[in-house]
Amino acid sequence: MLENTAYRLNNGLGLTVAYFGGSITEGAGSSSYDRCWAGRTTAWLRETWPGCEIKHVQAAIGGTDSSLGVHRCDRDVCSFRPDLVFYEFSVNDQDLDYGTALRNTEACFRKIRTAVPEAEIVTVYTATKYLCDNMAQGRVLHARAAHSTVSHVYGIPEIDIGGALMHRVLADGSPEAGADDWLRYTKDTVHPNDDGYAVYFSVLQARMREWLEGAEKEAGLRPYPLPEPIVPDGESHMRARMVDCLCAGYDGSWRVREEALCGKYPRYIECDQPGGGLELEFEGKQIGVMWMMAKDSGDAVCAVDDGEPFTVSSWDKYCKDFSRANSAVIKSGLSDGRHVLKLKVSGTNSEGSEGHALRIGAFLVL
Repeated sequence: MLENTAYRLNNGLGLTVAYFGGSITEGAGSSSYDRCWAGRTTAWLRETWPGCEIKHVQAAIGGTDSSLGVHRCDRDVCSFRPDLVFYEFSVNDQDLDYGTALRNTEACFRKIRTAVPEAEIVTVYTATKYLCDNMAQGRVLHARAAHSTVSHVYGIPEIDIGGALMHRVLADGSPEAGADDWLRYTKDTVHPNDDGYAVYFSVLQARMREWLEGAEKEAGLRPYPLPEPIVPDGESHMRARMVDCLCAGYDGSWRVREEALCGKYPRYIECDQPGGGLELEFEGKQIGVMWMMAKDSGDAVCAVDDGEPFTVSSWDKYCKDFSRANSAVIKSGLSDGRHVLKLKVSGTNSEGSEGHALRIGAFLVL
């Protein structure tokens, strides 16, 4: 297990480690990034193998699932040519159906292994009180089942650090493990505090040490052949991609901002004038958007191929507290081929929003 990673570490060849997932992988809830499980893992690798240069790639975005992940995998993960990728979407994929989570995960694995055939991947399962309550009631967690199916077919090792946290909460708390018990190890029953991340890391460290010390001795790096795909070509998400905002045609009410979209995309276009419009011609069967959700975010009026207009909101209750990069599917179920998206800033917004602004970094094409 992890023979290529062990070979790189033991021979000082350098190791690029990417952490791909949601807010728990991004370190939300920790007092500082070096206290979260990803920060601790890289620090441990550097301390244990000082003769090997370890590069750290943080490719997680809080509040997003693998449906955005599969679109940004090429840019945010594969472009760094990672040697080891930790894949963690088990919490944020909980609202996806089994088939979508499976198609996204398989496409991410195939994208990574196509870009770097020697790359090794570890599937990580985290947890929340809500998910653990569902498991206790015997409900199937479809996202975890989908991730596990793909991991099994592709020979990807799995680590359930969330289960370890659940057992720690149960061991330290009441038999019912209520919210107060979870708050010993999390900020909000979802995001671990430093003590919760310490539990996560201790399990991951022990398993990684076991795998790396038990790895078969190899004469060199070995490529991993891709198995036959689980998902047929016509249903695959391998074509998922990001199309930069500057590829759209937009009127003079839009402004180009050459600054990061909440630190997650290098630029964005912005408009807060109702009626301000843009058009994008694309080829695929689904169109979405990666945009900023902020306290003054408004509604977008959209139409595809001159169809009936409909409204998509870029605001939710969390915008009152902070701005963040997120995504939305605008239209799915299109015939595979060329289409035109027309999008305008609406004069309406959600109750609680302070404005009408739209800030778009990229379009998501599948």
